[in-house]
Amino acid sequence: MEQACHRCGATVHESDPFCPHCGAPQLRYEAPEEPTPAATGVPARHLAMRGPEAVHWRDAIRAAALIAIPTGLLSSRLGLEGIWAIWLIAGGMVVASIYRKRSRSLLTGRMGWRIGVLLGLFTAVIASAADGISLVIQRFALHQGAALDQRYRDAMQLMTGMYSDLFANSSPDVIAAVKGLDHFYLTPAGRATVALSGAAEAAFFMLIFAGVGGALGARLSAKSAQTSTH
Repeated sequence: MEQACHRCGATVHESDPFCPHCGAPQLRYEAPEEPTPAATGVPARHLAMRGPEAVHWRDAIRAAALIAIPTGLLSSRLGLEGIWAIWLIAGGMVVASIYRKRSRSLLTGRMGWRIGVLLGLFTAVIASAADGISLVIQRFALHQGAALDQRYRDAMQLMTGMYSDLFANSSPDVIAAVKGLDHFYLTPAGRATVALSGAAEAAFFMLIFAGVGGALGARLSAKSAQTSTH
């Protein structure tokens, strides 16, 4: 490759260190190589740019696990399970606040929703475990198995009675199916089906309410940050 001499303008080959016409030394500039992550000592994961709504999951998991213990116990049979939606919404707001303080980053509504859903997942696991332990203690340690079975039969008879009244004017096949459902619920498989479906339904609503609480907490933290800057 040829280039012009910076002094006389004559044509100089790239490999010539001096101009063959005027003898002026030729200056060359070589661009420095980009440092690799290994050369700089910085891990590659730290060089990646985070998006504006990226969640620091380590801080989120720690905050959610901390608040899931009281919300899980309060949402189980051991606590006030009738108003557990309140605990989940309040817990989601608290988790969003803790996350903001630990990560020192602003929260959007979408980020708060994700963190709240994480709290709901942890809460569902703890509540289900607490319910299972409570039933085992009542049945085997406190010898309340007969009372638990009678309470379950009463609940199933009430539900199937509602179905019978609802489909009273239906065909004989539908009425027979309703009676068969009553018998199925009293079998071990039916009891397991009722328990699993109830736990899944409760977990679904826990995720929803905790996500709503996290989104609300994120909105409130954003407003407080704007107020403090003004």
